[in-house]
Amino acid sequence: MDEIESAMHALGRAFAAGLTRPGTEIVTLSRYGLEARTYDAAGNPGLIGGFDSAFLDALKTAAGVTDMVVELRGSDTGTYVVSYATGLASLPPRAVLDPAYRFPGHPAPGMPKPAAATNDGRPTDPAVLAEVRALVAAFGTSFPPGYGEEEILAVENQLGVRLPEELRALYRTIHHDPSESGLLGRFSPVPLDQIVKWYEFAEPDAGLFKSDPVVFESYPHGRVKRVARSDWWVTFAPDYGMNFAAVDLDPAPGGTYGQIIEFGRDVWGPVRYIAPSVLALLREPGLSESPAGPQPHTTPADPDRTQHVHLRGTDEVILSDLAGLPHLRSITAIDRSHGATSADLAIPAGLPVEIVDIEAGAFDPGLLATTPTLRYVRLAGNTTPVSIAGLAALPELLRLDVSEAAVSDIAAVATFPALKVLVLSGRQWTELLATGWQPGRLAGAAMGGLVGVHDAVAWNTAIGGGTVEHRTVSAEE
Repeated sequence: MDEIESAMHALGRAFAAGLTRPGTEIVTLSRYGLEARTYDAAGNPGLIGGFDSAFLDALKTAAGVTDMVVELRGSDTGTYVVSYATGLASLPPRAVLDPAYRFPGHPAPGMPKPAAATNDGRPTDPAVLAEVRALVAAFGTSFPPGYGEEEILAVENQLGVRLPEELRALYRTIHHDPSESGLLGRFSPVPLDQIVKWYEFAEPDAGLFKSDPVVFESYPHGRVKRVARSDWWVTFAPDYGMNFAAVDLDPAPGGTYGQIIEFGRDVWGPVRYIAPSVLALLREPGLSESPAGPQPHTTPADPDRTQHVHLRGTDEVILSDLAGLPHLRSITAIDRSHGATSADLAIPAGLPVEIVDIEAGAFDPGLLATTPTLRYVRLAGNTTPVSIAGLAALPELLRLDVSEAAVSDIAAVATFPALKVLVLSGRQWTELLATGWQPGRLAGAAMGGLVGVHDAVAWNTAIGGGTVEHRTVSAEE
């Protein structure tokens, strides 16, 4: 018996010892830690008992392997079955079939360089430098001495850009702001070597299964490009609340080169416009405290700025009630405490809605076909099977999740012209693959609901996700 198998037996014994009723535990182990979910004997999420320190110690033993999933099934009589697999990132399983694919607005590294970011090696504009030095001197706080022109140029060569004149001038004047002085309001510039480290930080995955991949527009509209990330956002200053300021070297037509944007813990959008330049923040540090524009989930009382709504507390969801929100891009109707009995999915004409995530007892998916901007659709909760064939009329439908919906014609997904990511239940996948359909044009696929290791491995092989090693141990062995 090898070390991992021994650890799995320890997991099983500890799991069974803590049960108050039969059930299942799904554990995902990765380099980032662990995630665990419990289900009762019927497969519904629920509490089925506690776990003692032996269970946690066994988890730590097994955690030396990255990307492992563990399925524990047991009863309060002490019996257990533990199935585990390496090479699966999660249960339910997900597979990225085309790592290079990105949803619209989610560009990969390697974006074309804007002409204004090309560095010709000239020194900092003397007029800008003089004004920045005067403003810093008037602030009345002592800072570490700034950088020389050669040092700034060397950093720019590492970054592959020319920094805005105002930021160059600031770093000619100060080395960094170690005391959170308020020179730029909430933001405190870091040393240049830290800017390089942030800029070279590893890029995350493609985010094909992110709950809401819509890229919202910063307010005022037209100043910041609608992208989730950019090679030409150079982060230079954090605040005291885990937010970060960056200079934008590739603005939208209504913006300015070197404008200040913000992202981080308190920003949902993905970025927020702050000021037209570093110089503007030096002149008026309070701009950082009162950013120009709210988050995209502002209430419908402000229709010009509302981009996302979440509908709750109603028996009937009626999307036509959302008329008059000209920038609406995201609609959610999920209420686990008061589920809607029905949903009228007719979206008012002209709204630029890109995602709908609806849970209701009854709905007609065909009503969504009149909204050509839809890219991401999740439907769940209905009891009477519905047809999804009408969704083939959506020219930009990129992701579909009906894993928790009753569907009468799952084979219709073969007719969806732009589909790149598909999430189905195990039964739906079996039915679809039995038609001879092949997932060759998908960039990502996933199963929904409670899925065991054996079924997950078989599915992963069937959709082309590669071979996965898996084993099962039990109390009887």
